Amino acid sequence: MTFQRQPTDKWRNEVSGAGWFKADLHVHTIDDHCGSRAKMPSGLSGGPTDPAARAQYARLFLQAVVRSGVQVVGLTPHSARAGDGPETSATWSIVEEWNEGLDDDKVPFRNKIYAVFPGFEPSFKQGKEGLHLLLLFDPEIGRERYLKAFDLVMGGISPWRDGELQISGKRADEAFEGLKEFGERECLAGEDWNSLVLAPHIDASKGLLGAQKAQILKRFEHGAVAGLELGDEKLPEETLRSRPWLRDGMEARRQAFFHASDAYRLDEIGRRHTWIKLANPRIEALRQAFIASDSRMRIAFEKGGNAGKLRPISDPPEFPSGKRPWLKEVAILGGTSFFGGQEQGAPRETRFRLNPDLTCIIGGSMTGKSALLDGLRLHTGAALPADESVRRQVEIRGREVFAAGSPQITLDCPGQDPTATPLERWPARFFAQNELQRLSQEGAAIE
Repeated sequence: MTFQRQPTDKWRNEVSGAGWFKADLHVHTIDDHCGSRAKMPSGLSGGPTDPAARAQYARLFLQAVVRSGVQVVGLTPHSARAGDGPETSATWSIVEEWNEGLDDDKVPFRNKIYAVFPGFEPSFKQGKEGLHLLLLFDPEIGRERYLKAFDLVMGGISPWRDGELQISGKRADEAFEGLKEFGERECLAGEDWNSLVLAPHIDASKGLLGAQKAQILKRFEHGAVAGLELGDEKLPEETLRSRPWLRDGMEARRQAFFHASDAYRLDEIGRRHTWIKLANPRIEALRQAFIASDSRMRIAFEKGGNAGKLRPISDPPEFPSGKRPWLKEVAILGGTSFFGGQEQGAPRETRFRLNPDLTCIIGGSMTGKSALLDGLRLHTGAALPADESVRRQVEIRGREVFAAGSPQITLDCPGQDPTATPLERWPARFFAQNELQRLSQEGAAIE
């Protein structure tokens, strides 16, 4: 199964809301059974090369993710293939089950898990023992291109030999350049799947900052790496201690630290996690979260107890509730309005995609800020200004700029009754600029 943009796009998750999510971006799968830490889940019959076993494992995996409370997961087996054969790893079975499957309670997995990013963890030809990096992709890459990307990264080397992980035939910088060319060559018109690179277990011998990696840091332009994974019992300040060069480099490259479980077993998923604020379930949103880590990422642990062990923070961010009304999208089709009209003889459609934490709409003069808000005010049937002159301005912009020509206007309000009125689904209160100016002079209104 390959995910296509047309005719359906189900993998674009419909979980109500966008905001803070519990993320585990370093989770292995059944394909790493060769490793000494791996453990097959109980009740699973068959091995990684058996399609039925992979399908059964995918359900068990996603159910474990749900139990752990994780809402964003990165699948990072050492190999994208099942053994040495042509079959895909369990990773793609998990992606397909998430996209189409129902949990035992008949609720779709994609309604419980916000995003599942397929990926892998190769070992590049750098350092004495190789360099481990995580690569994550949008599911839109599709199964075949996912496998092609893995083969490209490995440079013709089989990932396993006699139960031992093999080092790629390429350095990381060579692989990154190859992936860039691959993406440009393989993407069809209108596609925009993307990838993200993270550095796991950075202090280990196979990590980016391992003791023998001094040469790597000089030769490897690691600005391609979006984030660095903290050790299980470490926090950012401990990792940065005595490393001012690392702090300076991460600030210059807009990189961030994160925690992840490095899970080889289902009961380890979410053991270490990070709070990440996403606007949508895309790799690009994940990339932006790392770039804006001060406001969109939060380490989920703090030091506590006499032993100095990490414990979960006492005030985690709030996961968005489907009960909280919010306007996810406004679509305007046709008509003669400022946003609609015709394009090449067909009705033009304009879409405004919002998120529940929206605080402002920014645009230059005459770009339609007031037209959008006044139009929504009129369309939803919200209360109009008491002042007659201000009310007339709102009505003119709403009718003659936003709704001219009777366009088709659709409001997407997740979690709300689609048969209810627009105002019942999104009970917003509107204030024109003149109204706010007058309210600012009234003590009761300010209070």
